[in-house]
Amino acid sequence: MMRSAASALGLATATRRRLLIGSGAMLALATTGGWAGLHPTPQMRWQIEDGALHAGDLLFRRTVSLEGLAVQALDAAGRFSHVGLIVGHDARGRARVVHACPPERATQAGVRETTAQAFVAGGDVRDAAAASLQLSAAQGQRLAAWALRHVGWAFNADFQLNAPRALYCTELIWAAMRAAQCPSLPGTVRWSTPFGAREVVPMSALLDLPDLCFLLQAVQRGTA
Repeated sequence: MMRSAASALGLATATRRRLLIGSGAMLALATTGGWAGLHPTPQMRWQIEDGALHAGDLLFRRTVSLEGLAVQALDAAGRFSHVGLIVGHDARGRARVVHACPPERATQAGVRETTAQAFVAGGDVRDAAAASLQLSAAQGQRLAAWALRHVGWAFNADFQLNAPRALYCTELIWAAMRAAQCPSLPGTVRWSTPFGAREVVPMSALLDLPDLCFLLQAVQRGTA
């Protein structure tokens, strides 16, 4: 009975968070004119060139899920709504990515490892790209090792920076870069969120990193 009550409480909390995120997204879209960006878009199919990716590279996507729209509404300069870290290749040569998955895909919520191809798959993905931080091979491996050690952590749905055993997607990249002592880190900004004021790592801060270089051959697209 106690376990059932705890499960119900957890479900109610998760549902409340999704409603708060959704309300914040809709409010931001309505007040910033963001509804214009919701025109129907042809579904795209994205193809990963695994050999063009290396440990320490970043993989981005933009989705039209509720959570993806919320991120875009809060950080319109960000272009993408989610990011993961390339951690190497499996025995079949497929690039692997670790990312802090939001509850937009409930069965995968939390810090997870998957293939780069799976990361950009799905009918809600409207944009995808890969980028290099132009690190040495040793630095890239340090980032990858840090990310792999944190697989299994929860998704940081409250966006409280440095929350215990929880990360959101850009926080994972920021924390891995900090642990690996990278020469430049994405900046943090103070945002008003549905959960209160938060010091966050916005997607736009990652995209503004001076050494970020997009890998145009790593992700190809074609109409599905």
